[in-house]
Amino acid sequence: MVRLEYIKKEYEKTRQMPGKWYLTSCRYKFNITRFQPFLSALKEKRLIGLKCRSCNTVSFPPKLVCGKCLTRPDQWVSLRETGIVATFTANYMKDETTGEANAFPVIAVRQDGADTTYLTQLNPKVKFEDVYVGMPVKIKWKDNTEGNLNDIDYYDCIDDPTQKMDSLTK
Repeated sequence: MVRLEYIKKEYEKTRQMPGKWYLTSCRYKFNITRFQPFLSALKEKRLIGLKCRSCNTVSFPPKLVCGKCLTRPDQWVSLRETGIVATFTANYMKDETTGEANAFPVIAVRQDGADTTYLTQLNPKVKFEDVYVGMPVKIKWKDNTEGNLNDIDYYDCIDDPTQKMDSLTK
């Protein structure tokens, strides 16, 4: 076994920049009012994405700048409550009774009608072994919505028509 030693180095101050930094002097500021239509739609249990007129990329959740062409998206479009699992990973939680580490899936969903993915939780009843890329999912909303992304409780699995086609070809 190799044991690594930590060698603490003294910090040497090399440069200092004089001046005061005021937020009003910054050119780019985050403005929550730009996302007000998105937050209002979430409160009504609807999904909307922001479409870039330059490259037609739809982002969900909306972004201030298009990641593809670096322009400002400005057109709101409606999205469906369904999507597919773009990728997934396992998180492990220790079971209180047995002490075993159980895997539960965390998924990146590509909402139908959007070009970007959204990292979220899958229904806790779904086993990690049953999750696959391309699996169709649907939103399960919380009962009381507040107008933020936490209004989406989790995504639930729905019937996959491609699974039925695979069984017919065998």
